[in-house]
Amino acid sequence: MKTFKLKVTGTGIDDFNIEYSYSTNFGFNFDTCKYEGSEQERYDKFLVDLKTNGESGPVNIKVNMTTQNTGRGFKKNDILEIKDVKAFIERLAR
Repeated sequence: MKTFKLKVTGTGIDDFNIEYSYSTNFGFNFDTCKYEGSEQERYDKFLVDLKTNGESGPVNIKVNMTTQNTGRGFKKNDILEIKDVKAFIERLAR
């Protein structure tokens, strides 16, 4: 099982980057996920990986954007419900 950590950077809904990383040893060491493609394609691959390999615990998300700077945890099932990457970014702004 994988523990996931995301880092979101950028200036807003139309200019952002998500870095995906995972750990298989309870969060001691994180490796970068090798997802390729557009932000939507990478997010889609993350959702599949999260669904099949993700632990049931929350996903740690660090947001460092010009609109906000925060850290939060999201439930796995809440993330799996959001299919569009821009909707995911909007949800982080709440």
